[in-house]
Amino acid sequence: MTRKRFHLVCNAHIDPVWLWHWEDGLTETLSTYRVAADFCDRYPGFVFNHNEVLLYRWVEEYEPQLFERIKKHVAAGRWSISGGAYLQPDVNNTSGESHIRQFLAGRTYFEDTFGKNSAVGDDDSTSAYRYPRTAYNFDPFGHGEGFAQVLAGCGMERYVFCRPDYGSFDLPVGPFLWRDRSGHRVIARRSDDHYLTNGDFVGRAKTHLPHYDTEPVSMILWGIGNHGGGPSHDEYTQIKAYARQHPEYEFIDSTIDDFFDDVLQQIPSLPEVRGEIQNSCPGCYTSMSRVKRAHREAESLMASTERLAALAWWWDTAPYPEKALEIAWRDILFSEFHDILPGSGIPTAERDSLQMLSHAKEIMRRTRMRSLHSLISSDTRAADLETPVFIANPHGFRVREQVEFELQVNSNQGDISNPEIRLRHKGRDVVCQRLRVDANCAGNWRVRVAAEVDLAPWEILRFDEYYVNDKGTKRRFSQIGPRTLAFRTKSFELRIGPRTGLIEHLSLPGAAKSLVGAKAFQPVFWADLDHSWTSGSPQAATRRPGLAASPWDRTPAERFRLATNAEMAALSPPPADKWGDDASSKGTVARPINIIEQGPLRTVVEAAFVCGPSAIIRQYVIGHGEGSLEIRDRVFNNHRDVMLKLMVPLAFDAANSIGETIYSAAERPSTPRHEEYTNQRWIAVRGTQAKRPVHLAVLNTGSFAHSLTERDLGINVLRAPAYSSMNLDPDDVEVNNRFMPRQDQGEHEVGYRILVGKRFDESRISRAAQVFNTPPVWQVYYPQPDRVDRLRRSSVAATVTADDAHIQIVALKRSESGKQLIVRLQNTSSRERDVAIRVKPHRQKIHLKIGSYGLATIAVNKAGRALRWREVDLVEQPLKGKR
Repeated sequence: MTRKRFHLVCNAHIDPVWLWHWEDGLTETLSTYRVAADFCDRYPGFVFNHNEVLLYRWVEEYEPQLFERIKKHVAAGRWSISGGAYLQPDVNNTSGESHIRQFLAGRTYFEDTFGKNSAVGDDDSTSAYRYPRTAYNFDPFGHGEGFAQVLAGCGMERYVFCRPDYGSFDLPVGPFLWRDRSGHRVIARRSDDHYLTNGDFVGRAKTHLPHYDTEPVSMILWGIGNHGGGPSHDEYTQIKAYARQHPEYEFIDSTIDDFFDDVLQQIPSLPEVRGEIQNSCPGCYTSMSRVKRAHREAESLMASTERLAALAWWWDTAPYPEKALEIAWRDILFSEFHDILPGSGIPTAERDSLQMLSHAKEIMRRTRMRSLHSLISSDTRAADLETPVFIANPHGFRVREQVEFELQVNSNQGDISNPEIRLRHKGRDVVCQRLRVDANCAGNWRVRVAAEVDLAPWEILRFDEYYVNDKGTKRRFSQIGPRTLAFRTKSFELRIGPRTGLIEHLSLPGAAKSLVGAKAFQPVFWADLDHSWTSGSPQAATRRPGLAASPWDRTPAERFRLATNAEMAALSPPPADKWGDDASSKGTVARPINIIEQGPLRTVVEAAFVCGPSAIIRQYVIGHGEGSLEIRDRVFNNHRDVMLKLMVPLAFDAANSIGETIYSAAERPSTPRHEEYTNQRWIAVRGTQAKRPVHLAVLNTGSFAHSLTERDLGINVLRAPAYSSMNLDPDDVEVNNRFMPRQDQGEHEVGYRILVGKRFDESRISRAAQVFNTPPVWQVYYPQPDRVDRLRRSSVAATVTADDAHIQIVALKRSESGKQLIVRLQNTSSRERDVAIRVKPHRQKIHLKIGSYGLATIAVNKAGRALRWREVDLVEQPLKGKR
């Protein structure tokens, strides 16, 4: 009789940050790794498994002697480098590119430290080290659409996870094929026994050995957690005794890779699961939004920084800032940990994460400035009283956009009351519009300008500003009324209600019927659970809702309304009431809705909303001509235990929502209640109106989830539970006798851009969201060329281009080897596409086939006159069968 085999995979679930700060995570790592190394010394058959570059780096830095012991155990096959990533990240809010960098950082470090590039690999060709083929994310709260393609592209053939828990999401018991919409598949397995045994292997075995009865070969994860610990002598003794008492089972100390190698020999075929694996802990889709927005800002800043650095390196204007980018990337990757980015940590974790992301952003700004300076420093000198402004396109596609920038009026006249300026490009006047500057100083020696740009891929454009005189037209704005709040552009027709301050009508040009109902984009509060992980209706919740709760029905608890004059004055008292000398200034009245900018390019309407102790100052930025609509919300949240959403009543038949995920997008049906769905930079609702296709898309700079019923779209903004709050007992004296701080109190800034159209075009929406989050980079700079042979700025335009609008260049960087330009491309269409790629200064083209919704990466050699390139995987390894 063949015995059922169980692979016992010993691990230690170490959260570097959660209910403790990172210093505690570090010391727990040292202790856990020390215990695991001692186990390897003491027990000949024992194997320890662990992931996460971050933790290995800590050991290498703080206890190098222990690290040397670990390297020897790795070489001997006693310590398995598993997982292959920098850490176990959140798999919802982390972008596709960041996920790739998790594995790129992992592969680079592990190969350099333990593999073929290390001293161990060089000195001992018999080393047991192999780069892992199985990724795992035991604890994240759901797994987004598109992640299968990223895993496969990073060399990960298998994937292990624990959430959504068994019983909350229907999955096969044992391995299955997980497929995303691109067609990429990995072999996945949910560990229904979870990732720790808490010292009670026998109890866990009694429950889960029968559960895995249908598997010919099974795996049990064991070890102490959540705060490190790994193996214990008592539990290991339990395991050995249990094995002797149950000869019908074969238990072997093993690795995750060995388990999959074994099970795949036993199973001829596997069931297939398609799409995202959700929902788990939906409160984490929105919790701690301040951290989520800071992370998004860092990802977006990294995109422009890294691309400009790659251009400067490619054109030999500056060395590649490898070390600076590596440090910034480490900060970003750390912030993606699954108890940081989802918002389930303590206040210290929040503060540390924001500080870490600020550190990354400061490094990136300095790095980006050096790269940009190197690309523009050889430009022609400015003429007298001329102020040059350079605007760089950080994208591999054409960008037509209104940009805003500030500059000093170059007049040599000191104080200026009302300057008239002129903006020119290549000797021709450019239509521009003066805006209010950021400063609140009297005088106008600084000006803020909006101008339209049409930038070729990677182009760096130059505007020149000239001071004309101090007799500019005094800026006047229309009074509020139905006519002044109605707008017609080539893209939409819009009406804002003068009594509500909300969008009352938004339609396609010439259409009689609005796509949205009355009071669209109204901020509302939903009564929410005091639970960091779970959101939903308190009325429908059990005493202990666990990690799931009933979604809301259709009635929010409170709605924001337009402020009164008195409420507006309390929010922003007019300065003239304080120190105005003119008697007439004493009569200044604050009004809750005003037109605050008006000119040839745009109109800006500002409205103030209040709801109890909370308020929102909103600006509608309406671009004329082609038409653009942007909402800029400044939120002052003083509510607790609520979810803030923007509610959009829909005036068309909504079929589904589609939202950006991990280098992909996921479709979700409308639901009777407000079920929570994750999204990244954009969401869209598709449907029909008068039997014709229509869609409404909302881009965002800081909204990470939404809900859709058959009549309403709800866009999540923030929520305010207590920190690390789960299943609190109201009778506990430590809970009910003191102040308990809530998340996301105070001031927040979030932006939205609204697009409407007929047929949905994912490529168009995706590009717009990229530009909205990573806008053109501007800088006032006076060039001082020192050599005539330096790069001409015009050469940079169209450095790398693709000839298909559905193919987007989503990453541009120097290779880890330092010799090649890495170009990553994404197909945002549903069919395979043939694309021609041009890389200047070469005239030859690179021809590629990219599958539906697929990713492709090429490495282009820098050295030599001839164009030399090859296709590589997402972690820059040569692809088999490719040139």
